[in-house]
Amino acid sequence: MGNLSELNGAEKPVTEWLSKMGWTFKSQKDLKVYERPFSKPIIEQLLIEKTAAINGISQDIARRAVELLLHNLNNPVPILGNEAFLEKLVSGVTLAVKDRDMDVHFIDFEDIWQNDFIVTNQYWVQGYKMVKTDIILLVNGIPLVPIEAKQRAKKGVNWMEGVRQFSTYDQRADKLFMCHAFGVACNGRVAKYGIPGASSSYFNEWKDTILDLSHPNPILDPTNDLCPTYQDPKDGLWNFDVARLPNGEVLERMKLGIIGLLQPARVLDILQHFLVFERAEGKIIKKVARYQQLRAANKIAARVIKGDLNQGVIWHTQGSGKSLTMLYTAYKLRQSKALKDPTIYIVVDRKDLREQIGGTFDDCEFPNARAVNNMGDLKHIIKTAPSGVFITTVQKFDELGDRQDLRDNVIVLIDEAHRSQYGTFQMELQAVLPNAKRFAFTGTPIPKTHQEFGLIAAEHQEKYGKTHERYLDRYSIQDAIDDGATKPIRYTFGPIEWFLDKEKLKQGYEEITAELTEDEKRAVERRVSAWKVFLKHPERVETLAKDIATDFREMLEPQGYKAQIVACDKEACVLYYNELLKYFDRSEMAIIFSTGHNEEGEKYELYKDHYKEDAERKRLIRQFKRRITEEEQKMGNNLKIFIVCNMLLTGFDAPIEQTMYLDSPLRDHNLLQAVARTNRPYDDKVTKLSKEFGRIVDYVGVFQNYKEALNYDPEDIGEFEDVESLVKTFPKVLDDAFEPFESITLEDSYDCTMAIVRKLSEIDHGKFENNFREVVQLWESISPHPALRASKIKYLWLNEIYEIYLEEFKRLDFDAEIYAAKTRKLIEESTQLLDFKGHLPEILIDSDYLNKLKEIKLDPSDKAEKIIRDIETVIRKNEVNSAIYVEFQNRLDELIKQKKAESLAIEEILNQLGVLYTELDEVASLPTRMGFPDKGSFEFYTLIKNGSGVDFNEALARAFSLEAAEKIKAKVYGGWQEVPREFDRLKYEILLLSVNPRFEELKIDSNDELVEQIMKAVLQNYRLN
Repeated sequence: MGNLSELNGAEKPVTEWLSKMGWTFKSQKDLKVYERPFSKPIIEQLLIEKTAAINGISQDIARRAVELLLHNLNNPVPILGNEAFLEKLVSGVTLAVKDRDMDVHFIDFEDIWQNDFIVTNQYWVQGYKMVKTDIILLVNGIPLVPIEAKQRAKKGVNWMEGVRQFSTYDQRADKLFMCHAFGVACNGRVAKYGIPGASSSYFNEWKDTILDLSHPNPILDPTNDLCPTYQDPKDGLWNFDVARLPNGEVLERMKLGIIGLLQPARVLDILQHFLVFERAEGKIIKKVARYQQLRAANKIAARVIKGDLNQGVIWHTQGSGKSLTMLYTAYKLRQSKALKDPTIYIVVDRKDLREQIGGTFDDCEFPNARAVNNMGDLKHIIKTAPSGVFITTVQKFDELGDRQDLRDNVIVLIDEAHRSQYGTFQMELQAVLPNAKRFAFTGTPIPKTHQEFGLIAAEHQEKYGKTHERYLDRYSIQDAIDDGATKPIRYTFGPIEWFLDKEKLKQGYEEITAELTEDEKRAVERRVSAWKVFLKHPERVETLAKDIATDFREMLEPQGYKAQIVACDKEACVLYYNELLKYFDRSEMAIIFSTGHNEEGEKYELYKDHYKEDAERKRLIRQFKRRITEEEQKMGNNLKIFIVCNMLLTGFDAPIEQTMYLDSPLRDHNLLQAVARTNRPYDDKVTKLSKEFGRIVDYVGVFQNYKEALNYDPEDIGEFEDVESLVKTFPKVLDDAFEPFESITLEDSYDCTMAIVRKLSEIDHGKFENNFREVVQLWESISPHPALRASKIKYLWLNEIYEIYLEEFKRLDFDAEIYAAKTRKLIEESTQLLDFKGHLPEILIDSDYLNKLKEIKLDPSDKAEKIIRDIETVIRKNEVNSAIYVEFQNRLDELIKQKKAESLAIEEILNQLGVLYTELDEVASLPTRMGFPDKGSFEFYTLIKNGSGVDFNEALARAFSLEAAEKIKAKVYGGWQEVPREFDRLKYEILLLSVNPRFEELKIDSNDELVEQIMKAVLQNYRLN
């Protein structure tokens, strides 16, 4: 058992840090003065007092307002209750007081230090079941931020255990769930935040070190020793820092996350501006801003309010949540009193992007936001100058004549500002809105973006020391990969004999990436170009279609992923589709391209069957995004592959798409946008499938020199991984994982098997699991590749060793199914290796265990190792249900030490292990044998013993336990555990008994963790159905 407890390893440092950030620590004993019943998550008396003080009203009026707020906690749907509660918490309620309406607020957002910021631990709330939150942050008595703090050294426990506990808040304690803003899970090493109920992949680290100075910040107090602080000379913003390794990497990741995220001003900023409830496909999904989203929105708001610079570039890479960043920005600007009801334009350059951005605003039910319907509608808006958010295409500004809106509280947020935002359209927009602040959002910036939106006005160039600003905020491809917001992209090549040569590739680049009008694009489409003739050569299409089919069936379909084929034009799309019908059913593929109005004759006949109206296109996109299941197939969805040329290469998010078959000479931002279709994270709760990377199969040769094709600063785009390079690294990765077993002669024998088991008992299991995971993931990403043949036998042996590990060490907390569809197939098809389980003695852990152990073919040392492993298995399975197993583990740890130190003869070790196992097997009868009338009283006694150390008073603990059990049995009745107040009543009985002068020596009432464990034992042992 680890010596580092959750209290000292996570809870204690976190509460200490928070207390230096403006949160006041109060113990549960301190909070008893408010007499909060466990059935109520909010400290109502404190909320009433603060509401009265903030609004300058009597407590009677404040109580009425609080009752209105708390009424939202009665919603039968927890997520709706949470949404309604937080909305009223932020906006306040209106009361009729003496024949006039009065707005009453519960939080002071203008002067935040008028609020009460409390941090406490072991916060109990009784719902359908009891929930105890390790740490909780209360604002004016409202539990806004629950924190689950886990101990990093404990076996099988990490921050994801906190996420798992969060996942049942809405069921176990729905009123606590309805109060929260967001949750934090930490484990001594790292802190991640997200929405309780979301999967772990949606919990993110906070990595930004900017201090919130919208209000006085205690961290900047010269006497505060929490962390170093400094002012960044580049932007003048104040930052904090934490301990780092010599190479600059953050050592104190948990501390960075806690300080960065949980500054009181930042928590209130998130509550007020950075939470959304998104409606999608009949579901409500709550989202909290990632750090780069909040950072960018706040930088824009500060610049707009300050007013010296009127523009800026926000580069947030593809897939990092740019649409939501624009929403958060718009919301913060709209809420700013300094801007006096501003007008915000969200400007896009295509209808489908308008629908995407508009859909985001609609799904989140953004107030006073709508799309501009037509030119007349925009003219009316310019003329009447209403406040609100308006989503429009840039083309609509082209025919407004001399109409102008001269206000200076107009802000223009331009999406994907790298395409048609320049030239005539941009000139017209600036003429119509000459005093507007303009901010360019892009996932793929180009030099024009910086020239236009990074220009610093002449009168400010001396102040800022430059003529251009590269970015107002930057979140690069590598940043997104490091954060898990996107996945790395790997590329491989199709048959190189069918690549475009350099001249044709260059010609294709120039034609396909040119900034053309629609008429010019159609002219290019009709032009007969040598490079297109080559790409559409019948033999080439036939060869590549077969390659795509083989690759898809072997690499993607076994794992449930989907793919896009990117062809050079509409004709190529149809040629591919027709050829692929040799390998796929029609239901598995669909072509998506724009409906033409000018095609005639043969072209029209070729395309007409693939033209789709908007509704049909949207239906297919919805199907493509869903995993293929029997249920989906019954509903007519068997769609696995999209074939496109221009559409769905931007603004299209389908996380299930893992591979893009690229047969079009894209480059620059067009290439970057296209390949980013594959980099969205994908986690399937049903199959446990988790995407590790996006993949490009290059059929034209673009990636032979991708850095030149992309034409970006390497620091901005990071590295794309070449599958061929990964193949070269595989032997070393495999060797590293295999290194502990190199001295073992690998053969189908008993001696080999036992040598593996002995080695497994010596090595670091966590390191072994990580190494094995890395090898399997790498194999899965590059198989089938001919170069892997040389490593095949060794790889199979590693899998055999892992099977032995799972079997012998009974790991309950590690998922063996690691993206291993192809590995499983390899093992099934391999005949070189025998089933090694035949060499391992399989003994059922039951009452006859010791007798069977005597009969098996093991030497004494190996027998000792086996019984140790099996005892650990029994303890792991049962320690959560009974305190007695903690004592067993302590005794086992001592025997393991003696075995390693050889301080006892192996025969004596075996004898003591046998005694320990016998006691373990007889644990059910242990209470009776020790003189306790039931398991519950024995559990109380054991908990007190485990928590007392050397000062344990056996007689006093026994007396307390027996008396406590009698009191509990006298109070319980059928179904009591379903009545929230009954738990509080029984806990009160325990606490009352603990302060009896007879039992004061045990100090139970001052040990919150012990009281919590006793109450858990009450629930487990005295529930009556």
